[in-house]
Amino acid sequence: MTDPYLVNGQSAGDHVAACPECRAALALLDRPEPALAPPPALRETTLSGARRRRAPAAPGVVTVAAPYAEQVALMDDLLAGLRGEQWRAPVARHGTVEGLLEHLTANDAAIARFVGAPAAPAGASPHRRWRDQAGALLERVSAGSEVLLGVEVGLAGVRPARGPLRQALVQRMFETWTHADDIRAATGRSRAAPRAVHVRQIAEFALALLPRALRGPRRAVAATVVLTGTGGGTWTIPLSRASGHVAVLMSAEAVDFCRLVAGRWPPEAFPYAAEGEPGLARDLVHAAATLGCDR
Repeated sequence: MTDPYLVNGQSAGDHVAACPECRAALALLDRPEPALAPPPALRETTLSGARRRRAPAAPGVVTVAAPYAEQVALMDDLLAGLRGEQWRAPVARHGTVEGLLEHLTANDAAIARFVGAPAAPAGASPHRRWRDQAGALLERVSAGSEVLLGVEVGLAGVRPARGPLRQALVQRMFETWTHADDIRAATGRSRAAPRAVHVRQIAEFALALLPRALRGPRRAVAATVVLTGTGGGTWTIPLSRASGHVAVLMSAEAVDFCRLVAGRWPPEAFPYAAEGEPGLARDLVHAAATLGCDR
């Protein structure tokens, strides 16, 4: 036997010559289809998924960096779907979607500079500049220790305020979600509420700042705030260091409260219930509406 492979006593070459099915199969192997180019959005989709799943090293950092990373990924997906004219859609306070993104990038950059993260590349598109800036900030914080989270930084907003980097990262998550909802509204998309853990972090961030946002002298009383629904809870807030009894109990829906804090719900129309001092309840609602990140 000289042939290494026989089919029904025939050599491979003789079998192929006599078998139309095998000839057709070999012809296809000899002339494969041209390689298909990957879909244009494949790279961005893959990177966005990787950003969403990238976990920082220190457990304490995960608590504040992972929610921010998730909102960054959601914003990235949203921006990737915008077309030319949608970038010019009008947005209150910032002119257009493009102007809003420049504002968000500037607020992110203030924290990025503090932690030593590189600046966004000049000359890139607004989407690329924002994404690279947010990514650099997340990468730097994720590589750091929990000690860094306690260092005081300036917070974004109309009212000058300072707080630990931990609060600043919650604020970055909060502002990213808020402006993503602004873009959804400007381009005819439905609003999207954050996940429960994000809502709770936003509420706790705002309630911690609320006493300082009240106008007039601080009173020696406390307020109890009950937020219902997704991410809700109950908090009792001292309105001064010498707070005495609880003077008012307020309740509202948690996501609505986050939108009030963002300045996306007029305080005069905000739905809430209160027991105790109605004037103090109104003051708290109006103070909460000043805590947003828009300048």
